[in-house]
Amino acid sequence: MQNLLFKIISPDTGIAARWEKALRKEGWTVAVYSDYRSVAPACAGSPELHLIEIGLPCFRNAQDLKEVLAERAPISAIVFADQAKASNALISVLLEAGADDFVYKNLDERILVAKIKAHLRRIMPAILTARSKYASSCGEIQVDCNSKAVRLKAKPGKFTELNNLTQKELDILSFLLAHEKQVVSRESMLEKLWGEDSVNVYCECVDKHIESLRRKLGLHGKRIKTIYGSGYMFTGRE
Repeated sequence: MQNLLFKIISPDTGIAARWEKALRKEGWTVAVYSDYRSVAPACAGSPELHLIEIGLPCFRNAQDLKEVLAERAPISAIVFADQAKASNALISVLLEAGADDFVYKNLDERILVAKIKAHLRRIMPAILTARSKYASSCGEIQVDCNSKAVRLKAKPGKFTELNNLTQKELDILSFLLAHEKQVVSRESMLEKLWGEDSVNVYCECVDKHIESLRRKLGLHGKRIKTIYGSGYMFTGRE
């Protein structure tokens, strides 16, 4: 679950802190927010599991849940609330609206972790699929690593297939898209994409792959910027 990000959204700092501690103890990456409107956008290729407290200003009923899930598109959403405030009717409509599970706030952290582990076992295929697909934030570059397909937007509503990338160029493009608008060093790309072989590869090898990738991407290649002294960054829309 190294790339899975847990986001706890609750104004209750006490429960958020306890749950965060319990999840981090499992080695999971966790972010905490007091309100859904402050939740950071998802990073391409990084599936998210959201734990959302019902009753937030923009999350009061089933319709709000539908809108939130459509906008944020987490891989899974677990809703929670005070037992006194959650009727069976409310829990039912929330589950029908898209929540993957419902728990009470006073749930023991050990049971919460156990329920999440069981839930992850069920949704593992969806997580693996999410990890294999990447797209730029504007949607103009789409990559499916499983099928090795790259689609580039040529004009409104029209995409062209790019089928001449090498495996390493595909890996680099996916890595850059997954870290859009972030500077990634040559060393980090070597470590992540070459693995144990990175000790035998020079940083200039990354430069050559980037140069070839830019050329094959055409106009979209201009979005891969060289950050001198640091590495590279995919900037998104020009």
